[in-house]
Amino acid sequence: MSNVQQTDENVHAHHASPLVEWGLLTGGALFFIGGSMHPGEDPPGLSTLEHLRLMFLDPSWYPSHALLLVGMVLIAASLFGLVRSRSLAAVPRAQMVGAVAAIAAALATLAMLLHMAAASEADKIAAGQGAPLTNVQNVTETLTAPAFGFSIAALALVGASTRTLGNWVIAALGLVGGLSYGLAGGTAFFTDRLNFLFPASSGIGLWAIAAGIALFLRSRAADRGARAA
Repeated sequence: MSNVQQTDENVHAHHASPLVEWGLLTGGALFFIGGSMHPGEDPPGLSTLEHLRLMFLDPSWYPSHALLLVGMVLIAASLFGLVRSRSLAAVPRAQMVGAVAAIAAALATLAMLLHMAAASEADKIAAGQGAPLTNVQNVTETLTAPAFGFSIAALALVGASTRTLGNWVIAALGLVGGLSYGLAGGTAFFTDRLNFLFPASSGIGLWAIAAGIALFLRSRAADRGARAA
């Protein structure tokens, strides 16, 4: 029996639960919709705080970030469920990368909550007063955005190469989305030169949707195979 066949059989023996599949699909859809609603870029020549203040005042700030937040909660919970189900356990590096991605997604979710709440300081920024919440979220985003984005990109690649999660077409979505989110979010506090990458970070949402569908199809195929046997 080939290694690929052994891997497939081991994965099928521990396939993810429907909650993981639907969590990834729903979370990815909300992440994608929320990202498409995010306030656009502001005129050049503004400081980071001024950029943020204008976006804080945009009517779409709270709806878009609420969707992003819920989407990230579902993605993080689904990744933890995926690791716990041991559907990646046949390939230790896939299980390890999955665990790292789950933790990074959870931390990024907390950072997203802080990011959304920082909009309450719009008036303080306009008045030239201190904005501690905004400053803290700038630091946390610099740390958590690369961790989340790059770990999703890594999971997409490892999942495709080991046939434990998706395929190379699905991996391309995770790679583009993850790298874009990590690079743009991780540098936003220092420069706006990579902000053009933010729209491409919606690839994370598309990857989660596609990965959820792939898990669903694989689980159903495994169930049919078990019944046939």
